[in-house]
Amino acid sequence: MRTTAIALAIATVLSVAGCDRFGAPEPSGRVPVLQFDKPVSGEITSRSGTNFNDGSHHQLYQITLQDKQRVGITLTGTLSGAMTVFHDGKVVAHSRATDEGSSVAVAFRADGGGSYQVAVNASGPDTYGPFRLRAEQLKPYDGKPIINTGHIADLLLETSQTYTLQVDAAGLYTIDLRSDVFDTLLALEGEGQDAENDDGGEGSDSRISLLLQPGRYTLNVSALDDEDSGAFTLDVQRSKVPATIVEQDGTSLPASGSVFTVLDADGRRRFLLGLDAPARVQVDALSSQVDTVLHVVGGDIDIEDDDGGSGTDARLQQTLPAGHYTVDVSSIGGDSGLVELRIQR
Repeated sequence: MRTTAIALAIATVLSVAGCDRFGAPEPSGRVPVLQFDKPVSGEITSRSGTNFNDGSHHQLYQITLQDKQRVGITLTGTLSGAMTVFHDGKVVAHSRATDEGSSVAVAFRADGGGSYQVAVNASGPDTYGPFRLRAEQLKPYDGKPIINTGHIADLLLETSQTYTLQVDAAGLYTIDLRSDVFDTLLALEGEGQDAENDDGGEGSDSRISLLLQPGRYTLNVSALDDEDSGAFTLDVQRSKVPATIVEQDGTSLPASGSVFTVLDADGRRRFLLGLDAPARVQVDALSSQVDTVLHVVGGDIDIEDDDGGSGTDARLQQTLPAGHYTVDVSSIGGDSGLVELRIQR
């Protein structure tokens, strides 16, 4: 039977690749069918199929797909595990492992029509529990540019993919690239700007925050590992910018008050502070977008702070002799973002 042959091929591929290796293939009549928008419930028990690599267990499903069809499959429930999708003995997609009570998903484009196998794998030999599996058809991205702000949900199917951002109004733009299945890498080019970010967002997600002038920009989406692929989202937001904002290094700070700035592509900005007489000075680097760091150098003074303020904001308090100082504000990880530099005597 063709299904039995496919199951044997899967077992062979996994044995070579060192992934989850299944025990004896299940007879074709016992493999449940997964259909679009018709969730199925299952449970990993001690009677489920055994993976040879670590003694954990699995449950197989089969779904029929058309060539180039885009598919998303979500695993929910109390089971701690992961999913792997096969076609003709080859791994098509795989998810990260999920913790108990959380969900994982895979998304892919069918490479050829026919029967695909979906394996639900427990995370360990003593891991059991119920789960729910749901498959849905995913719509391809329509190719339209993002105008000022917007959201794109798509699949990374190539080494890198480009998208267009059309900016009609100047402002501070924050672009987030998120994925649950690969470590993201985001780049922006256009109108004299050239920026790249790996982990500026949550976890391994990417974020770029820049002051952008009206024009056309290219957003490049890729994975840190060229072999990774899967679903991702691209979100662009515009923030209100203070009426006056410093964009140049070497600007002098006021005796007291606030200065707003956007860190450059390397995640830093440098200011000058002059004191005619000794003074007790407090400097805060406040930001809701980046984890700030302050570094003040001048004369015999060389001080630095990361999280001395609220949350991840930096704060320095020091009695400084009269003289000239360099105030360097940067971010952990070299991320760009809006920062308020507040000086108090």
